[in-house]
Amino acid sequence: MSNLPRKKAVMMLLKIEKDSAYINIEMNGLRKSGEYDEKDIRFIGELVNGVIKRKITLDHIISTHSSIKLKKIAPFVLNVLRIGVYQIVFMDKVPDSAAVNECVKLVKKSSVYKSASFVNAILRSVKREDFEKISNDGETGLSLKYSFPEWMVKRWLERYGKEFTEELLKSLNDKSKLCIRRTNKYTEAEFEKMLSAEGTEFEKVLFTGFPEFDRCYTLSPPKTLENLESFKNGAYYIQDSAAAFASYILCPEENQTVLDMCAAPGGKSLYISDLMENTGRIISCDIYEHKLELIKKNAEKYRCTNIEPLLLDATVYNKEFKEKADRVLCDVPCSGLGIIRKKPDIRYSRKEEDIESLSLIGSKILENASKYLKKGGILVFSTCTIEPEENEEIVEKFLLEHKDFEVYPFGEKKYPYKTFYPNIDGTDGFFVCRMKKNGGE
Repeated sequence: MSNLPRKKAVMMLLKIEKDSAYINIEMNGLRKSGEYDEKDIRFIGELVNGVIKRKITLDHIISTHSSIKLKKIAPFVLNVLRIGVYQIVFMDKVPDSAAVNECVKLVKKSSVYKSASFVNAILRSVKREDFEKISNDGETGLSLKYSFPEWMVKRWLERYGKEFTEELLKSLNDKSKLCIRRTNKYTEAEFEKMLSAEGTEFEKVLFTGFPEFDRCYTLSPPKTLENLESFKNGAYYIQDSAAAFASYILCPEENQTVLDMCAAPGGKSLYISDLMENTGRIISCDIYEHKLELIKKNAEKYRCTNIEPLLLDATVYNKEFKEKADRVLCDVPCSGLGIIRKKPDIRYSRKEEDIESLSLIGSKILENASKYLKKGGILVFSTCTIEPEENEEIVEKFLLEHKDFEVYPFGEKKYPYKTFYPNIDGTDGFFVCRMKKNGGE
């Protein structure tokens, strides 16, 4: 393997750091560029995601071997060190000598070539045991061991205790499985036959107490999804099972009017359309024009003609929708701490004070959504976070102030609401609550 993939990984890390670029967008651009083969793309993705995921840990290890403080090291050199340490400590398939030599070559061919001997000295002193020696005691130890900000670790320790918190941190660092939802285009038997014919390994996702929730699978495709006929022809949509569950418990019926308050990129609206057999109306809202385009493209690809994208600020009340919807899905903006497996950079971009400001936004959207629902209608409130301030506390406050609403339990265990945890459920971290507006027939 040449040095080019490592250089590309470093350049992507610098862009993500400097411009707050998104990993998934950068990786999608890389695939479309055609500059690298699939093997190199996987290697670059492993380095970029791995360094972002483990940055606190990597910087700690580098700092124990360097006489120069991290903030004094040139950004290019620091990121070369990060990919080098990541390969030595976390990648079994790359020999330590190769990791060191290729990183040194990378610096020698750059404008900071004088730092090559520094990089060589640091990387040759790093061992896998450096990670194993990091204590997992207290918020500082867990922060360094699993590469999460201390404020986040502290919150979870206080709420869940050490054992659960450490399991949660481990699971959020695991590579998330590719989860998809089967569309109406094929029966279960036809769908599974198609996957098998393509050489795709699959496993159905089942939730205890919800026997009819049977559309989701985890996949291990033999090659890039874009090259598979099943993906091209809309046999499935990439969606975590917990996110799909929010549409499922909404229980939309044929010919109803459904309002999806914060819909982009449209995955939940697509599932609602399937459940409604492509009848009625689904008004799929978003505040940004470019995100509405994503909803339109998805609706066209999956031939969901009942989806109507609409530019709407969900935090601003729109009197035209007063009591017009039979169902409202309220999947609100949140801290996203439940999807760190998929978006590891969230752990660094979020601040603790964001949770309070986002909970206010969630409450405002829920308030508006409640006014759009007909009497007797169903409303589902959901987020991709596990923080009570953004979940249970919003719902409980809302119910205290709105006596015309009540929790509408779901499942065999009659859950009033449910939080999914990666370390328990194997899904993204996700929250769902279903409510009903009294006064209908």
